[in-house]
Amino acid sequence: MEEVVEKSSKLGVLTNKTKYSPFSDEQKFIGFVWNGVEKTVRLPDGKIKKRLDQIEPYLAKGGRFDYKDVEVLVGRLNHVSYILPHLRCHLNSLYRWLMSWQYRRALRDTPPDVRADLEVWRSTLQSFEHTRIINYGPPLDIGWVGDASTSFGIGVLVGKHWAQFKLHNPGDGVTRISYLETVAIRLGLLMVLQLRNQRGKSLVVWTDNTTTENGINNRKSRDVPSNGEWIMIQKILIKEGIELVAKRVTSKDNKADALSRGVRSGQAVKHQLIVPIPDDLKHLLSQIVFLI
Repeated sequence: MEEVVEKSSKLGVLTNKTKYSPFSDEQKFIGFVWNGVEKTVRLPDGKIKKRLDQIEPYLAKGGRFDYKDVEVLVGRLNHVSYILPHLRCHLNSLYRWLMSWQYRRALRDTPPDVRADLEVWRSTLQSFEHTRIINYGPPLDIGWVGDASTSFGIGVLVGKHWAQFKLHNPGDGVTRISYLETVAIRLGLLMVLQLRNQRGKSLVVWTDNTTTENGINNRKSRDVPSNGEWIMIQKILIKEGIELVAKRVTSKDNKADALSRGVRSGQAVKHQLIVPIPDDLKHLLSQIVFLI
């Protein structure tokens, strides 16, 4: 690099001889350390401790903060979310807190929902694998598509593999379709992981629902039950090192539509995948299992 700087100066190119870094496997850019050889990215040394130190006062009893304090915290956590996009669903409460301020210099206690989300931030920053694999290349289309209906339940296809789930109380008028569509994503993710390891990959999820598409790409939802489901999904994504990308399919071309309405025609029983239902979903639905 010294030779490059020297040559640039001789050619008349204005070059700062003190502000450059020698060629290295790692370089810092936009606040992250990128390793071009290992294809990894991480926060600079000491940054995780700084973020934990910033979060701690908000979890301590008796702490009071003004608008500017919270705005700075949100900005710092937003930056971290570029390396941990799965935690964006845990920023909703902080944005709600900011929007509720009437007098920005007024000191306020940490609300319970903010405290709960910051607990998740703290526990994740204390335990996650600090070096993340860079998801490079186009998202991988594995034929993952899901659909839901309040009249029957959920259908999911991953390539030739499929699963069908029936609601315990279909048509109860309480369960929202946006929530069921998000549950379909978690069940589909469990199917994908049952088939093969996907660490370091970005996976395409096909959906015919605009709210679901936005939820996948934003990693959060304004709907409280759906956002709660996203929180569960993000825990899996962080653990497995997976990214999701939503793509749109028309309702008439959604291959999971029939399954979500209770129809199995066209799906071979030998390709049925048995999915263990998470404990927190057992009250909602069960899997329809066909035997050969």
